[in-house]
Amino acid sequence: MGSIASGRPFNARLWIGFALFAVGGCTVSEIDYSGRSCQQAVDCPAPFVCVSHGGQFGTCVTADQGVPTTDGGSCDVTTVSFSRDVQPVFTARCTQGGCHSATNPAGEMSLTAPGTVARLVNQPTSAGCSSATPPPSIPRVKPGEPHNSMLWRKTSNDPTKCLDAMPLPFSLSQIAPCEFARLEAWIQQGALDN
Repeated sequence: MGSIASGRPFNARLWIGFALFAVGGCTVSEIDYSGRSCQQAVDCPAPFVCVSHGGQFGTCVTADQGVPTTDGGSCDVTTVSFSRDVQPVFTARCTQGGCHSATNPAGEMSLTAPGTVARLVNQPTSAGCSSATPPPSIPRVKPGEPHNSMLWRKTSNDPTKCLDAMPLPFSLSQIAPCEFARLEAWIQQGALDN
């Protein structure tokens, strides 16, 4: 913090941002979103992603500099493919333990390929969720709206979820920050079956 002639403190970063806007305007690409608070993917325009696993608020980080991944690689969410980026997470974290496999799936939700997208997008929540008080009036996945998707609420452990957070707290089933960022981006990008 600096001070101006009046002796009042001022925030130089805020002042510079205002000056850029007032003088010539600025574009989203000129704004550094690193470390800014976010609640959903649209709060962090590309090349940034909102990493918010485990709480209501997250942080914008650059995708090309790497959201932590389980293999040490970088996390690119500019164009997410369900078959390449999301289904493998469901297979590894949700179906292999048997919870959401095709045989007797928990919450009437099989995440086993093929047909996962059809069982998620614009589909009502399970009977267990529907019996919650008050019952949620949102679908499992609402394209373009992560916060209005029960899948997002459950995997982010949002307080408005119904029943338990997912996956359940077993060490092998935890979703890594990059996996969550890809899931969130997939919903934000329209929840396509691609």
